[in-house]
Amino acid sequence: MISQYVFGPVPSRRFGRSLGVNPLPRKTCNYSCIYCQLGRTPKLRTERKEFYPAETVVEGVRKAVERADEAIDYITFMGDGEPTLAANLGEMAEGVRTFWDGKMALITNGSLFYDEDVRRDAEHFDVVSPTVSAGDERTYRLIHRPPRSLSFEKVFEGLRLLKEWIPGKVWAEMMLVGGVNDSLASLLSIRKVVREIGPDRLYVTVPTRPPAEAWALPPSKESLRRVFDLFPEARDLTEPEEGPFLRNEEEREAEIVQIARNHPLREDQAFELLAMPFGLEGARDSLARMVQDGKLISVQFEGRTFFQAPADKKIRKR
Repeated sequence: MISQYVFGPVPSRRFGRSLGVNPLPRKTCNYSCIYCQLGRTPKLRTERKEFYPAETVVEGVRKAVERADEAIDYITFMGDGEPTLAANLGEMAEGVRTFWDGKMALITNGSLFYDEDVRRDAEHFDVVSPTVSAGDERTYRLIHRPPRSLSFEKVFEGLRLLKEWIPGKVWAEMMLVGGVNDSLASLLSIRKVVREIGPDRLYVTVPTRPPAEAWALPPSKESLRRVFDLFPEARDLTEPEEGPFLRNEEEREAEIVQIARNHPLREDQAFELLAMPFGLEGARDSLARMVQDGKLISVQFEGRTFFQAPADKKIRKR
């Protein structure tokens, strides 16, 4: 079965084989980041609410864990937008803990940790991975395009409180976009912020899938060398992930559409999923048919072909 609440496991550069969890509807976010692989946010959300019943999401995760034919390294709450906007996020995490004693991670834009309730929800996770990609108000607004109610200082203070709240669990991610936040001045301001927050790990990443804005491209190799000179502690995540995606023999095409909703697939990854049951020629025909039927769209980025699911398309089972 294909679930709207769970996808994968998929290969993750930080979390190994990661089972993804969607605690909210597609593109429910308070940011509209220029680099987002899910495209622009049609309408920014600023208030937390319960989008899905916690017990429904938890049951979806339980079934996915039972069906998995290989080890899961992390159950990762991330979804189709900003997961901390789900007011019952903590309840969902508690529910998963009733049957899962492995690791859980929360991938977040880090914008809401000024709220004590959000920090309490974060306590349920082994790792919380917030974005730290700006060191000043101008860059913050340029790269994330947040609502007026959020400011760089408010977000920064929330991240500082988060680190005090859950020491040992914060893995920050610095997303770099060429010409936006990779100048020496920008990097120095980010370094100051990172040092004040004091994350337990720092990852450097760049757009590796088609971004919301076509001009949001990775920095030059020279800029990246400067990054690692300034952040010697940082771990390099600038290369695409490797490894097979989950294989579901019965609903292979529906699975590809579901994964592509959350995690745009490189052409080689999509072929790998389809080639085992259909062969190379059959995989090519299957992808062409899904594109023709509007289940997938083909996008070029940095010389590679990616497959994404249109935002307004429902998953159709075959």
